[in-house]
Amino acid sequence: MSNRVTVLRGAPDGAPSHEVDVNDIFFSVTDAKGVITHVNDVFMRHAQYSADELIGQPHNLIRNAEMPAGAFKLMWDTIEAGRPFAAYVRNQAKNGSAYDVFATVTPLADGSYLSVRTRPMTQLFNAAGDVYQEANEVEHTDEAQALNRRERAERGVGKLAELIPDYDAFIRDALPAEVIAREEAGFRLPEGEGETYEAAAALYRELDEFMAALTAINDAVEGLRTANATLIEESTVTDTVRAEMEKIDADETTRTLLLAPLQVWSTMRGVLDQNAQQLAAIADELYVRTSNARMAIALARLHTAQTAEFATETVSNAAEGDAAASMRLLVDALETDVRGMDDAVFAHTSLHGRVEMKVNSIAELTKLPLDMLGSWSETTAASSMSSEIAPLAAKIDEAMRAAEASVEELQRAVDKLAKAPSAEGVHAALARLDAAVA
Repeated sequence: MSNRVTVLRGAPDGAPSHEVDVNDIFFSVTDAKGVITHVNDVFMRHAQYSADELIGQPHNLIRNAEMPAGAFKLMWDTIEAGRPFAAYVRNQAKNGSAYDVFATVTPLADGSYLSVRTRPMTQLFNAAGDVYQEANEVEHTDEAQALNRRERAERGVGKLAELIPDYDAFIRDALPAEVIAREEAGFRLPEGEGETYEAAAALYRELDEFMAALTAINDAVEGLRTANATLIEESTVTDTVRAEMEKIDADETTRTLLLAPLQVWSTMRGVLDQNAQQLAAIADELYVRTSNARMAIALARLHTAQTAEFATETVSNAAEGDAAASMRLLVDALETDVRGMDDAVFAHTSLHGRVEMKVNSIAELTKLPLDMLGSWSETTAASSMSSEIAPLAAKIDEAMRAAEASVEELQRAVDKLAKAPSAEGVHAALARLDAAVA
């Protein structure tokens, strides 16, 4: 095999391929060893295998040779640690036709794994192709050195870790982005009927509202982090200006008058920086918690859409037994997703108070020095030495205004964070769905 292979760039010349439609959503369930136990109709349509041909077989039955082994090792390492996984994957149908998907894998309470697949919708798909290409080059070079598949996978996952150092962060970004892009491209829940379908549709609407609330919180946290970083950066300007002021030719009294307000600010900076750094740490934690919650909601929306779609399949096929078991597993996955959302609500409640306290401290700490620097700017502008210090005063004035704007933005962000998201509607809708499939 050549060291260079084509990954996620279209099938090689002459090889068959087919696309997943934006409205297609399909799933499989495997046991702890990766053996298929459940599939739905759409899965079978794309894989071009019957249920009898799939059930009891290892999931790598549909693996495409272009996928690096390291990607699957990364998957197993993640899900065996109890965390959800997502990746762009090239599968292969029974007739050799390649098809690309965005795949999520969720560990279930019984030790099995639920994988839901959709059409890739974002530019992250292309980026994944570049990463897989490099991982493949490493693995295929090693293959020539007679390494076995497990050893090649170790090398491949090492390359993936080098190219994507924080894969959990990648999943936190990719999963919501894919779900949102798919909906923007026109995905809608299929038409259906029956209590299970209606309950799933109601849950989907509740999740949509919760996502909107959490997106607003995420935006507020982003504003908080940006404003805090700006405040830290602008507070260092006075040190630069003070050093330049020291070089001005003036008597001691004049120099003291010029430097006094800057000295006060510099003295306050130590306490201010400490509070700002603490706020940065809290904001970073809140950002990660909120991002995890957005990922959990995106996964829940995906699982809810799959549940609604599967409800239409079971009605149309009048399926029983295995279909009921599959539906139960989908709802179990949703319960796991909602627990992740609950963690976010709890984290928001506990962290918001700490954020508010730090922002109030920063506002109090900056008020007096900023007032003094404002008066200082006016005084120096009117001094006989203004031609020498005007450029320096302008720097201080600019930094002061930026610092004031940052403090105001911090306070606005705190106000936006004051309203905690409520998951009550989601819990009620999930309870309805749970009862429908009981």
